[in-house]
Amino acid sequence: MISLSSKRNQQLLGMLFALLVGSPAAYADPRSGSPATPEHEGTVVVELAADAVTNTQSVEIVTVGVRMPPATIQAGAPLLRMPLVISNVKTSADSLVGLQVRDAQGPLTLSVRDDPPGPQPYRRWVATRPVQGPVELSYRVPITNASNPLGAAPPFELRSDGTVFSGLSGSFFMLPDDDRPYRLKLDWKLGALGATALGVSTLGVGNQLAPSAAPSREWESVFVMGGQVGHMPDRPAADGFFSAWQGAPPFDARALMQWTHRLYDRYLTFFKTSNAAYNVFLRSNPINAGGGVEVANSFVGTFDRHTDVDDFKLTLAHEMVHTFVRALDGAASLEDSWFSEGVAVYYQRLLPLRAGQIGHAEYLADLNTTAARYYTNMLNTTPNADIPARFWADTRIRVLPYDRGALYFAQLNDEIQRASRGKRSLDDLLLAFLDRRRQGKPMTRDAWVSAVVGELGDKGRHQFEAMMRGEPLALRSEAFGPCFRSTEVALRRYELGFTPDVLVGPRRIVRGLVPGSAADKAGIRDGDDIVKPVPQDRIQADQHATLTLRIARGGKEMDITYLPRGETVPTPQWVMTSATCSARQ
Repeated sequence: MISLSSKRNQQLLGMLFALLVGSPAAYADPRSGSPATPEHEGTVVVELAADAVTNTQSVEIVTVGVRMPPATIQAGAPLLRMPLVISNVKTSADSLVGLQVRDAQGPLTLSVRDDPPGPQPYRRWVATRPVQGPVELSYRVPITNASNPLGAAPPFELRSDGTVFSGLSGSFFMLPDDDRPYRLKLDWKLGALGATALGVSTLGVGNQLAPSAAPSREWESVFVMGGQVGHMPDRPAADGFFSAWQGAPPFDARALMQWTHRLYDRYLTFFKTSNAAYNVFLRSNPINAGGGVEVANSFVGTFDRHTDVDDFKLTLAHEMVHTFVRALDGAASLEDSWFSEGVAVYYQRLLPLRAGQIGHAEYLADLNTTAARYYTNMLNTTPNADIPARFWADTRIRVLPYDRGALYFAQLNDEIQRASRGKRSLDDLLLAFLDRRRQGKPMTRDAWVSAVVGELGDKGRHQFEAMMRGEPLALRSEAFGPCFRSTEVALRRYELGFTPDVLVGPRRIVRGLVPGSAADKAGIRDGDDIVKPVPQDRIQADQHATLTLRIARGGKEMDITYLPRGETVPTPQWVMTSATCSARQ
């Protein structure tokens, strides 16, 4: 989800910092449609400040101040809330300190009430006396940079690198515990981090007032980054693009964001959109780098010292598609994630190829990664209806909507081109379907099936229903155009070697060890305590990637490394032909 071109004039930087820091109330992101200055009734104001960096060379504490509109709340009723867990990330609800709250009558004492365990339980702060008038509160959030104890999860926890901190609002904001709509205003107080410190968020650059009201749950999905951030362009471009990063990427971040901005402009043309606000945030991740997550017309990407910039480009290309291709209306998000994730994987390589920003070799390598992971996945016949319950517990389930969806769309494109004798393609079907939203028409699963039937008749319905049931996808050798043909190679299945959900529990105790597996042969044993979280999603796609587990056993810790692969299976892969290749596949 990204694009741009040449380097920006650095002389503008000082002027921008004067606007953003010297007089922050005067600056408004041109994309927001409203100035950031005025207070409004029904507005919750969140102020973010950070202590100066100490001898740890990193921001250690973020101070949060919240001002809420007038409210009348009875004693014993919840006043504030914060998720305890959000998208499998343990939040700062347990670690915040120094909470002070007051209303029109003076200081307030609050008690704590936690929801029972569930997908997203909340901590609720309950008023011990009636609350009257506006409420103000402040608290401090320590940053430990510790790994998420729950294992695989998006980069939402509060984290710092040097003079920059970032995190998802839901991981450390205390917000009103009700469903009344209100506007959110972000005020940055970053003077302790230097005169040129900058605050950016999914709302925009600098102090920002959200253009419309929404309930608390929506304001839990604002990503923030503050401090001495790297960024480009110098201010949001006319097409709505902006990027910021923290830490020290092992690549030229500015050059990568310029590549991304150029691609973003091509996306605007392809998806027939004049402009759309889009932000890219980059930060380091010691556990599962190279991926990321979409948040409110933005992408939060992660890197470590081993991140390959060419691989990362396709991750960015993938996530940018989500700006234009949303989930189906009324869909169970994980059950129907084949749609949005499948479209994103299909076009993440095709649109950069058409734009001349990658070559056929890069396109082919990414295609074969998808095909290899899908066809060697032992669980690739899992019905889509069964994916939500197992999504976080097993990496083989977690990647299935991406791979299955992408190959389904490749098969569909091939069928449409053959049925129309080359006059139509998936492009035509998808763009017409996406236009339904502009026309106020539903974009449901049934509407998608109707559109496919309009192209292919009952054959389109039958292929769709088979995909949803988990029947294996069989693609023609020529499914990806005249540049490529399929061949068959012997590849090995991904096999962790013990019960997969061990790695997502609060205590990672090995059980269900598979006798004779690579894990067994390497020395893993039932009862071993895996003391550090480990990533798997990217390892699955690499036949040669090893997995290292930090094991505690008998009072000692040791590293055990092995190749998590099992049986060998014949696997379709595509190779270049001698035919003249066209960028339009």
